[in-house]
Amino acid sequence: MSDGKPDRVDVTFMYAVHDAFQRDLDRLTAMAAAGDVAGPAVQAGWDRFKRFLHIHHTAEDTHLWPVLRAKAADPAVLDQMEGEHERLDGLLAAVDAAVRAGEATRLAAGAGRLADALTAHCEHEEELALPLVGDLLTQQEWDAFGNEQRRRLGVSGAASFFPWLLDGAGEDTRRKVLGIVPPPVRLLYRAVWRPRYLRAPRWQSPARAH
Repeated sequence: MSDGKPDRVDVTFMYAVHDAFQRDLDRLTAMAAAGDVAGPAVQAGWDRFKRFLHIHHTAEDTHLWPVLRAKAADPAVLDQMEGEHERLDGLLAAVDAAVRAGEATRLAAGAGRLADALTAHCEHEEELALPLVGDLLTQQEWDAFGNEQRRRLGVSGAASFFPWLLDGAGEDTRRKVLGIVPPPVRLLYRAVWRPRYLRAPRWQSPARAH
C-alpha cells in the first residue's frame, strides 16, 4: 500500500529544462558574438525561450514555491528563489531590447549576463530547492506543478516545447524524458514535431545563417 511519501517524485524534467535554458543562452551569446543577429533565427529563438522560461517560472511562483513555503521549517530558500526570479526579469528585459534593436555587441553582453545569472539560479534550485521537493512534496503536488505548465503550454506549445527541450540533449536525457511522456506524445515528437522544429529558424552553435 502506498504510504503517500514524496520519494516517488521524479525531477527529470526540471533538470532537462534547466539544461535547455542554459544551452539556449550559450547559443544566443555565440550567435551575437559572431554578429549573427539580423536573420529570423534570433527573434524566433528569443520568442521561444522567453515563452518557455515565463511558463516555467510562473508555475514555480504559483504551484511550487507556495506549496513548499507552507511546509518548510525555514523559508529562506524560497525567499532566495523568488528574489532570483525578480532579478532575472531585469536581465530578460535588457536582452529583449537588444534583440529588438538588432545590436550584436549589446546583445552578446546582455545574453552573457543573463546566462550567468540564470545558470547560478538553476544551480541554486538544484542544490537547495530540489532537496526540499524530495523531502516535502507529494506526488500529487508535484503533478500539479507539471500540469500547470502543460496547461499554459497547450497543444500548440507542446509541439515546439518537446523538440526544443531535447535539442542537443544527451541520449540518456532523451530516453528519460520520452520514457515519461505518454506514447502519443512520443509518436508526435518523432513523426511531426521534431522534423518541423528542425526546419524552422532556431538558435544554433556554431552560428550559421538560416
